[in-house]
Amino acid sequence: MRIALIPEQTLCAKKPTVNNGSWPCSSERLVYSSQSFHSQIVAKGTQLLYGSPYATVLQHPCRNNFVGSVSPAIYLGKQVFLSFDGFESSLLPLTIPVTLATAPAKVSAAVFVQGNHVVLAINGKVFVYFYKPFKSWKQSKGINSRVTEITNTICCYAPSDPKCDDISTFVLAYGKGNLISAIPIFYSEDGGYTFKSLQMSPLLDGTLVSAYNFVTLSRLGMLISQTKNNMTIANFVYSLGYNEYSHQGTPFDTDKDEEHTITVPPGLRGFIIIHTKNIFLLSSNNGLTTENIDVYPTEDYPNASLPLHSQGVVNVAATSNEIAALTKNQKLFYGSLDIVFSKMVLIGDKNGSTVSTHEVLMFDNTGMLTILTPVSRNETGFHNFHKCIINLQNRLMDLHPHLTPCPVEILSGDFHEKMFYIDMKQKLHFNVTFVPKPGTGAFPYVTVSNPHALGFLARVNQEGYTKDGNIKFNLQIILLQQHNSGMAESEFHDKVSSAGMSTLTVDIYNKGIFCIDMHPLTALIAMDCPPTKHIRPFKNGTVCDKGLFNKTNLQDSFSYIIKQDVYDPRFLGRQDLDQEDLNVSYSYEHLGCPVLLYYDSPWLPTLELWENDEFVEYVSADFVLFETNGMHNYDYLLTASEAKCISQPQNWSTMFELQLHPDPHTAWSRTNYESCKVPNQVRPLESPSIKYQILNLNEDNRVVFSQYNGIYVFKVIVVDTIYSYCELSTLLSVYVHGAFPKSQINAAVGSAIGTTEVIRATLNAIRIAQETGIPCKKVPIFFNGKEIPGKMGQSICFV
Repeated sequence: MRIALIPEQTLCAKKPTVNNGSWPCSSERLVYSSQSFHSQIVAKGTQLLYGSPYATVLQHPCRNNFVGSVSPAIYLGKQVFLSFDGFESSLLPLTIPVTLATAPAKVSAAVFVQGNHVVLAINGKVFVYFYKPFKSWKQSKGINSRVTEITNTICCYAPSDPKCDDISTFVLAYGKGNLISAIPIFYSEDGGYTFKSLQMSPLLDGTLVSAYNFVTLSRLGMLISQTKNNMTIANFVYSLGYNEYSHQGTPFDTDKDEEHTITVPPGLRGFIIIHTKNIFLLSSNNGLTTENIDVYPTEDYPNASLPLHSQGVVNVAATSNEIAALTKNQKLFYGSLDIVFSKMVLIGDKNGSTVSTHEVLMFDNTGMLTILTPVSRNETGFHNFHKCIINLQNRLMDLHPHLTPCPVEILSGDFHEKMFYIDMKQKLHFNVTFVPKPGTGAFPYVTVSNPHALGFLARVNQEGYTKDGNIKFNLQIILLQQHNSGMAESEFHDKVSSAGMSTLTVDIYNKGIFCIDMHPLTALIAMDCPPTKHIRPFKNGTVCDKGLFNKTNLQDSFSYIIKQDVYDPRFLGRQDLDQEDLNVSYSYEHLGCPVLLYYDSPWLPTLELWENDEFVEYVSADFVLFETNGMHNYDYLLTASEAKCISQPQNWSTMFELQLHPDPHTAWSRTNYESCKVPNQVRPLESPSIKYQILNLNEDNRVVFSQYNGIYVFKVIVVDTIYSYCELSTLLSVYVHGAFPKSQINAAVGSAIGTTEVIRATLNAIRIAQETGIPCKKVPIFFNGKEIPGKMGQSICFV
């Protein structure tokens, strides 16, 4: 059946025709818009064309993130078309301004980047095309050599998540075909706007075929080919860093000087499809191993292998769960991407011997494959699109001999297509419900793409019966970091930064091609800092609670003065500096009311851990602090020996010495912290009397204050390397009182605090002590150099 679809308006006109041979289409139609018949619009600029002899289509993988589940797509052929409706309307060819590229403007690679733009390699240069809200072009910066290839990975699991966004905006650009040691690879962390050069290892040998960011293997990977003794082999090599190559995949035979086409299906599950005119290989583990793809023999195609060699695969389409391949002799094969996937089946072929170079494959929906062909209308410049739509489920049912039926009725889990975080020492718990068909013995299996980083425990329990009387099972999965299991490789153990990412997949073992609608359950697991995790200071008794300060005054341009002899603007603790008193504006918005402390009581801040605005626990980890204005008139209670150090402890002075420009915000963190409680031959305990500047809720060290009344604003930084992947820090203000002589908080701009207020505050503290029964210390109170007689001067409270 042939029908014409006119999306824009009804138009009585002769329907364009196209000679498309005879595919086994479930439906067939020519899609066009009315404007393609009469529009005078002409595409301006230089028309783009694809450098490869066979056309292809690139679909944005995050289909569910777009309205109507229709994602943008690029057709790359003799013309290039960018569609936002699944090629359901006529299109003008895509052009680039002549100031950026002159004809012929050959596109050698293109990738979608999360957001609203495409990155393309055109005539050896890299450009960014913004298709929304305005159509505009920009040449990328930082690339100083010819580039023909661009690769990236888009994370569809949680587009608004910062970690997911980092994945989607990481782009690699390079020129292939030369020795890896001599070819630059460029990387961008901002979606292709700017690039930097990777430092390649001089030990690597071979010709670069392709490079990828294997997110769920936590490595960069490169496919390299080598020719020795007239034999050409290829394999992937992997790196932990940009120039530390430590692993390689299993080699496979390939063709010398043959063009390799690499397809990486979306979903971050680790699948890679590699094909030339003589090979068609699949990897399910990011290239660590590869295997040939066989074929289920049928009456129409009794062979057990693909027609390669002189024919070969010329076009591949893949989703996260399905794959279709078109050969040069116009045979169409289909398969499902299971972990044990190694076979496809012939869906149909095209009658006639014409070899089309402009037909492309694309998946519209699950089980619905389209063979797409552009049709030119020379009189207007627009192109219409012929669509042959194949219902794969129907085609599979017509095959003889029949394929094995799908062995499972239900496979469900609420974690499917979502992203989760595992922080240090944490675990995740998932549940899967599955119902096998009676007599099939179907059973689920669990896999992770990065077993170096992510481990799991799984247990199956019978849960009951369905309404049909079939047994229902529950699969319980516990995910944990591999280095906590004690089985991780040494290079992954005790890493201070994030431990990486992995995809979890739950599928039915060897379920076959017929399970088109029974997708594997997948989730992206990041062993990293949950973006909502943070710490807050616990405040028990603030100056506002005690009535010593008024919130209105603190909110209303309150400021105070720090005397010139108690602060150092460079945070080096220098004294006797020739400087002025420091006028500080207090930020109530960020600090709230200061905690009230008595100067002669050793103090330990209490920190709260929060996630998703829910309290988790009190932080029991090593942390440090510094006064944000450079005040240095405080110390620590314990020495290194009293803290039971067995190696020399770090302190602010030693950490500043490592920085060219000392900055307390970056000098000391979880990335460079070393505990003195573990042996260290490089830093033996040489100064046992040195003050110990690390604090912990479960230890005895405290902050001690000098004879000073005033406000301190501390930044607290958790430095414990095994507490969390998060960079946990917070601000905490305290008001220290009770020291004599008079308070150092003087009236300043916007301040209403003076000597009289200090007396009132002191008397109020005495009143609170008497009402609450908190122990108080008898001290004289002076005003203008004279002791205040009577009961007013009898005591001041330890609050």
